[in-house]
Amino acid sequence: MDHIESIYTLTSADILITDEEYIVIESILCAARGAMAVLGVLGNIITIKTFMSMGLKDGLSVSYTFLAFFDSLYLSTVIARAFSFVFTTLETRSSFQTLFPVEPYGLYIFTGHAGRLPYVVSNLTTTFLAVARCLCVARPLQFKTMFSRKMTVMILFLFFCFSLASYLPVTTFMGISLQYFSKLNVTRAALWVSSNTELMDILWAIRDAFIPFASQLIIFLCFIIMANCLRASHSFRRKHDLKYPNKPPICTTNSVISGFGNGNRTKNFSRKDIQIVRQISLICVVYVVCNTPTVLINLARVYVPQFTLEKLYHNVYYTATGFKHLFQTVNASFPIIIYLTYNTRFRQTQSNRCFA
Repeated sequence: MDHIESIYTLTSADILITDEEYIVIESILCAARGAMAVLGVLGNIITIKTFMSMGLKDGLSVSYTFLAFFDSLYLSTVIARAFSFVFTTLETRSSFQTLFPVEPYGLYIFTGHAGRLPYVVSNLTTTFLAVARCLCVARPLQFKTMFSRKMTVMILFLFFCFSLASYLPVTTFMGISLQYFSKLNVTRAALWVSSNTELMDILWAIRDAFIPFASQLIIFLCFIIMANCLRASHSFRRKHDLKYPNKPPICTTNSVISGFGNGNRTKNFSRKDIQIVRQISLICVVYVVCNTPTVLINLARVYVPQFTLEKLYHNVYYTATGFKHLFQTVNASFPIIIYLTYNTRFRQTQSNRCFA
């Protein structure tokens, strides 16, 4: 195993961003991510408690609660990374006169990789929400009972198992162990990384490149299908109302797509259904926007070989990755705003809990 060198001791200079400039940029990004992550954790805790108060009676509420839980786990790693970078800066600014028992920069990298596990689960859960809602909107009679609470729990458990399986091999290529630093004459816990990284690169390519790209494509297609179905339903209702102005509207009050398929046998959408579709659509839009930097960075690494670790543009890569994590933090912190805006029952339950 090999100790990973700090970014501040790299011998190859980045021709675009110096080490000092990167430290300043990443310090600002860490502060922004850390503050946002604290608010995001609080928001997700509120979300979990609210949905549990509402009762996890269907697949939709189970999925929302599951998503909030793993978003909270991811945001916790963001907070840990922010503190790690602060300690890293304190060490380097003091010329390593100030030393901590654990190498903070190694912890910064390790917690970043650990955060991929809950974030992949969140990615897959968001994709599942889009696919399930899309099927219930496009073919409600065929899928009206498919996404029950039991089925949803099984699917989400498989997502967790897949994410765990994709992360566990990383522990064979990196970890934290006691190491001796000859230049500092100190022994402390530090990050080690195996020199055999070919398999690790393949695993990371699947986890960090293929999954975000595939999920974005699937979510985009689901969004288009849901939008077309709602547009067709709205057009049908409008024609019906114009042709039969004295007849009651054809919208149902509890249609088949509510709660992933609980209700009567009709394809007409109630106001509640439309709110749910808008709710999930907005979650998907935020996801696509916030994960686009991940896709772009992965493409850049393919077409610009020097845009990666310990290469010519390493500081540009670190900086771009910092912005990527900022977008991902926004994605994990934003759902509660959507629930408060588009979920009437969530809003009422939260109000009752606040004033109880």
